Amino acid sequence: PTTAVCPSCGAPIPAGETQCPACSAVPERQSISSLLRLVKFARPRFKMILFGFILTLCGTIASLVPPYLTMPLLDDILIPHQNGKDVDFNLIYYYLAGLLVAAFLTWGLDWARSYVSAWVSERISSDLRQRTYAHLQRLSIEFFGGKRTGDLMSRISSDTDRLCTFLASHLVEFVTDVLMITMTAIILLTIDPWLALTTLLPFPIIVWLVTWARARLLRGYQQASIAWADMISVLADTIPGIRVVKAFKQEDREFKKFQTASDHLRHWRLWVDHTN
Repeated sequence: PTTAVCPSCGAPIPAGETQCPACSAVPERQSISSLLRLVKFARPRFKMILFGFILTLCGTIASLVPPYLTMPLLDDILIPHQNGKDVDFNLIYYYLAGLLVAAFLTWGLDWARSYVSAWVSERISSDLRQRTYAHLQRLSIEFFGGKRTGDLMSRISSDTDRLCTFLASHLVEFVTDVLMITMTAIILLTIDPWLALTTLLPFPIIVWLVTWARARLLRGYQQASIAWADMISVLADTIPGIRVVKAFKQEDREFKKFQTASDHLRHWRLWVDHTN
């Protein structure tokens, strides 16, 4: 029987194993260096990436405007008016108009940021797919000897789709959250330093929990990716050779193989969902 070979490093995978022992022993920092390799794909779209970052920054600033309008609305108008003091009640319309403008501005900037990030991420993932497929065409026949078709298909299709989702959604959300936390901390420090320190006190614990959860989720995502490649391999081997399967009446055997691969994929995806 053909020995399964890891599509990443080319090392043989022992029988009954789904994860490459060589790749699992690689230090975690290699995943960061692999992510940095995307810089060469992002360089041609640097202007659009910078424009998207500016939109993200402006959208974050616009979302922080309402508290500055809400405080004087309550302190200078609504609360004094409720206590029977004379106030210029017409100012409430200006504050409400400011809140409405801030809401529309935040929505518009968020829509523009989503459009730009999707535009950039789709083109980067398209370049990555084409570069990967072109690289496969230049490899020797021996390279494909121990490779499973499903692994190669998964690399070109599903892995690049996940990368696109990461660039278009998760990375932008991470940058937005970091900007929001930073600007909120600055605002709190300017209003009341002690209140700000009290509010930010649990932040190191949150960072530790995120780091701990990330390590567990990374393992789950890796196993789910391997399980997906296993299922695609079953399909890629069975469907092109369906005449042989039917000729030797192996339908039940092939179905059990697919069922096992599908159950394995379901297990790890549920594991990731429950860990999340």
